[in-house]
Amino acid sequence: MSIWKSFFYSLYSPTMIGRFRMQKIGRTILYIFLLVLITSIPAAISISSTINMAGERLELVLSDEIPDYSIGSGSISVEEGSSPYMTQTDGTVIILDDTGEVTPDDVAGETDVTALLDDRVLVMDEGEQNEFAYGEFSFTKEELQEATASFLELLPAYTALALLLLYLLASGVKFLGVFAISGIGLLLKKIRPTRLQYRHIWVMSAYIATLPTVVGALLDTFIPEIDTWLFNDFSFILYWLMVLVIFILVLRTLPKQKPHQ
Repeated sequence: MSIWKSFFYSLYSPTMIGRFRMQKIGRTILYIFLLVLITSIPAAISISSTINMAGERLELVLSDEIPDYSIGSGSISVEEGSSPYMTQTDGTVIILDDTGEVTPDDVAGETDVTALLDDRVLVMDEGEQNEFAYGEFSFTKEELQEATASFLELLPAYTALALLLLYLLASGVKFLGVFAISGIGLLLKKIRPTRLQYRHIWVMSAYIATLPTVVGALLDTFIPEIDTWLFNDFSFILYWLMVLVIFILVLRTLPKQKPHQ
């Protein structure tokens, strides 16, 4: 059976998961990497989009078309006679203001804004507001252009490296999760004795993790606020409840261990 069929069967069939217990450890390890790869796609797309958006916004505030400015001592200084400056490019509002006339409340109704205000950077991304103080940073627009030119050219490579590191981290966490699930399996085996060795339980644990992992990825992608709407750690509790239920259903499909005569 192909590894893709194993993935689809693991989404709905406790009987097939029980049969997978005879598979080799190496194949199961490969399956875990595939599971993490599939369920990481939405997060990878989101992260790539965020990084690219940040790069595009940085290019906008470094454009030659906007006035020169410098940042130092926790505030911004805009070219004389140009502040406050406001323009709109590709749907994003760009603001430079060292007078204090523009406040965060003035852009609260906007969707996409990059504003260099008198004492902070304000970014509105699809209505979500983030603010960052200048702190002790000191630079001019020209210096920032020179410093970021090579960085922006290598941004795709940096993005790929970040995604690879996140994938490896997620894979490590998933392997730990499989070991935790196998621990639950050992406890359940005592309640309902079956002819299982630990390697069988570990292999089944990888496939039992499939549906909870997919559901978790979908919730994070489409309903990221679900923990806020319902209660804290809802996703975490839902994951382990699903694991417990699926493991019980899988054990019910296996032959019971015959009592010794």
